[in-house]
Amino acid sequence: MASIGVSVQPAVLDGVAHGTIGTLTIDNPDRRNAMNSAMYLAVPDAMGALTAEADLRCIVIRGAGTEAFSAGSDISEFPNRRMGRTSNGDSKAENYDNVEHNAWAAIAGAKVPVIAAIHGPCRGGGIAIALHADLRIAADDATFAVPPASLGLAYPIEATERLVSLVGPATAKSLLFTAQVIDAKTALRIGLVQEVLAASLLDEHIDRVAHRIARLAPLSVRAAKVQVDAVSAAAGTAIDLTHVKLHARACYDSDDFKEGVTAFMEKRRPHFRGR
Repeated sequence: MASIGVSVQPAVLDGVAHGTIGTLTIDNPDRRNAMNSAMYLAVPDAMGALTAEADLRCIVIRGAGTEAFSAGSDISEFPNRRMGRTSNGDSKAENYDNVEHNAWAAIAGAKVPVIAAIHGPCRGGGIAIALHADLRIAADDATFAVPPASLGLAYPIEATERLVSLVGPATAKSLLFTAQVIDAKTALRIGLVQEVLAASLLDEHIDRVAHRIARLAPLSVRAAKVQVDAVSAAAGTAIDLTHVKLHARACYDSDDFKEGVTAFMEKRRPHFRGR
């Protein structure tokens, strides 16, 4: 049965636990992990369950199985859920878009870094999920396409905004105008993903990156995420520094800052606790 799965594991280094790492799994392998409306609806609660973990340090988003990250939104639902109007006169397409947006917002709004681990096909709604993660790391068998023009749809503005911010207006237009499929090497070149690994090495590398994040100071990582997101959202305009400075101040006032300096002076690995 198609679902959104969640799991949590401790991040252990040299026998010491450094918080936990969460995993959100897109689980619909019979349809190449296509996202149906029930799965989109489940994402906010799934992200909420993960972020409720007291010492969560990082979240990884994966596609179940070995065939695909996500083939995008389940097109077989579109006649009933994305065409026409409801009995109340509401646009079914807008309602569907709102469900998608809420799922993406839950991913983007996570208090910890989110990594999309991409293998195989990543299409349309699957790309939108990956776009709302903080990092996108792909296997060399990954392929990407943004196909709304081949279906007579418009790509949701929230996803288009993220796409433009990563690859630039001209490349975003090319992807949207042509619905072309690109390989992982091209995705890396245009900035859609940050790294490409051999498929056999992807899981090991993702685990290594997640554990590296987990052992660093959580408040510092959180401040970095807030700062970068604020700069990106400002798009050249003045940044509202109030919220950003609160997170910076929390770092300076933290026990972790003292631990980091002490560990440096004592030439040992710091053990950060997020406070």
